[in-house]
Amino acid sequence: MTPASNRPDLRRIGAGAFTEVLDTLLSLPSVRESADDRPAAPDQISSSVLLTGQRLSGNVHLRLPLAFVAYAVRSLTGLDEDAENANELQDDAAGELANMVAGRVASQLAADGYSCKLGTPSVSRDAHIATQNQNGVAHERTDLICEGHRLSLEIQCCYADA
Repeated sequence: MTPASNRPDLRRIGAGAFTEVLDTLLSLPSVRESADDRPAAPDQISSSVLLTGQRLSGNVHLRLPLAFVAYAVRSLTGLDEDAENANELQDDAAGELANMVAGRVASQLAADGYSCKLGTPSVSRDAHIATQNQNGVAHERTDLICEGHRLSLEIQCCYADA
């Protein structure tokens, strides 16, 4: 049985992965953590990626304001929300952001002795996924402010040696 104190710091891992992706993919180094408890934007895109391994299972979940995802699509493709396939591009961008963050999370978890594989990203709009602490499940949340938008990352892991 591994004591909880020897487990990976999911908050540190998540914040580092999220800021690295935003800086690398979107050239947004001015990201900062937020302790702000204001409500999330009403129009959101949620994207999740499952993590599975012998020693853990869990997920990486992003909640992004639709306006931020539209900004990301413009930055990456040069297309705006008037594009014919704007919704598909936004869903793809949200899924790709989650996939890239989850990949960095998985890499750090592997370095800490918890190797895992990534599932396929899933994307939904306006989904308010209720996350709650459950016995045996490690849960960490990081909120970031980027370009005036509040972005949320949640990581949940259930350790096989709990």
